Amino acid sequence: MRKSIVDDQFMKKIFGQRVQGARSVTPQHSGEAGISLIGVIFWLLILVLTVAFVVKVMPLYYDYWSLKNIVSHQARQSGPGVSSSQIRHDLNDRLRVAMINIPQKDIRIERNGTGQTLITVSYDKIVPLIANISLLLHFKAIGH
Repeated sequence: MRKSIVDDQFMKKIFGQRVQGARSVTPQHSGEAGISLIGVIFWLLILVLTVAFVVKVMPLYYDYWSLKNIVSHQARQSGPGVSSSQIRHDLNDRLRVAMINIPQKDIRIERNGTGQTLITVSYDKIVPLIANISLLLHFKAIGH
């Protein structure tokens, strides 16, 4: 039997009587459910926290990647006749241009017997996330 989309009251108004085969159109539970308001708020909160996390952490990784390139480039350019203090001065100049602030105690410059330079920069960054929750990131860039 075919299901009609008009209800009995509408058919009575039009035809003055009940029409055979016309069924009442009342909402029935179809088993489908949408997302509730609380669900929307929950997923929106997760999205906001993820974006805030990425916004706070990504600049530190960008600085780290830049630092790795600077350290590698500086180590390759340092010849056997260049002193460690000159290498440190040149490295600090490059870091200043890139606006990367690294404490001097975290920069270690070593020379091996063949004159090859090994520059190691190891430092920690603390990122405050929410209230008293912070994230500690440890970075280590090596150039040789």
